[in-house]
Amino acid sequence: MKIFLYCLYAVFLFAMGTGFYAAFSSYDGLVDSNYYEKSSGYFTTKALEDSLGLKIVLPESLGKGLNTVDVAVFVNGKPLEQATVTLFAGLVSSEKYDGIHKMVEHLPGFYRGEVPIPFSGTWLINVDVATETIKTNRKWFTEID
Repeated sequence: MKIFLYCLYAVFLFAMGTGFYAAFSSYDGLVDSNYYEKSSGYFTTKALEDSLGLKIVLPESLGKGLNTVDVAVFVNGKPLEQATVTLFAGLVSSEKYDGIHKMVEHLPGFYRGEVPIPFSGTWLINVDVATETIKTNRKWFTEID
């Protein structure tokens, strides 16, 4: 009976070790750092966006290779000028190809940037818009073939 319990204990330790190893080695980086601090202002930011009539027009799609990405930002139907707009593109399965790309205002309220997407797969895209009065973002996943 003791041998059976020792074997069962060994199997349990092996299973726990394997589970910890699998969890550690498959970390995908999708959880935001400082989640609580970022989420605590979510409703305040959304209320401010609604009161300003903020509208962010995102690109329809992205493809493999170098993409010219256009983002339009409007406040109460008027273009939002002189905002700081950045675009983050990251491959979900690896942090190696993550990159932040600054977008330049080429027309009032219209921002353009070059974003390389070298591989097929699922990519996380995040557009950050910041001015003196508001700081917000839009995130989405896109599948690149």
